[in-house]
Amino acid sequence: LVVTDGYIGQDRGAIELVRNKLSDANVFAFGIGSSVNRFLIEGVAKAGAGEPFVVTDPGEAAKTAERLRDYIKAPVLTDVKVRYEGFDAYDVEPKSIPDVLAERPVVIQGKYRGDAKGFVTLSGLGGLGGFSQRFDLSQVKSRPEHRALSFLWARSRVATLGDFGFAEPSPQAKSEITALGLRYNLLTDYTSFVAVARKVVNPGGAAQNVDQPLPLPAG
Repeated sequence: LVVTDGYIGQDRGAIELVRNKLSDANVFAFGIGSSVNRFLIEGVAKAGAGEPFVVTDPGEAAKTAERLRDYIKAPVLTDVKVRYEGFDAYDVEPKSIPDVLAERPVVIQGKYRGDAKGFVTLSGLGGLGGFSQRFDLSQVKSRPEHRALSFLWARSRVATLGDFGFAEPSPQAKSEITALGLRYNLLTDYTSFVAVARKVVNPGGAAQNVDQPLPLPAG
């Protein structure tokens, strides 16, 4: 359980700590207030393979807390591990597999080298003891709609590398994010889509300043 007002100077450090300890526990983040630090709350929850619960009206806190309790009260598997046999899997997300809850299945995204032949074995500890299930890849047929999986993996990888906190990603992370954006045609902090307009709508070139109001926290 993490309790914080959200005003810290180590958003990325907190998120990295949670990610590195994911095999020990999942983290569900609960934020209350009209100006919650969503970077921290949502980043910690994603890194901890949990869910963020944000309450902007303190009067809704008890109801949201009950929703959190209902979500986590039915664990199905803990100590979840995935093993790959007969093929080379790499760049798998997430690095550690979270507990399986009644409302949350195991979702793994990654890449492989060679033929799609071999087995994926998922194991864990359930209420009746050890559990294991083996999936034969030779029985899975690729379909045209599966091509979207590569983009979903790339988006997940970009999120892991750079979507958390206020701190700047490392030069290595920036380089990988840029490469992913270019390779998979993704909008990131370092890659953009460019629209080319052939019609000149402001031939005079004179610009006008516009005051853009921004929302403030309630009260």
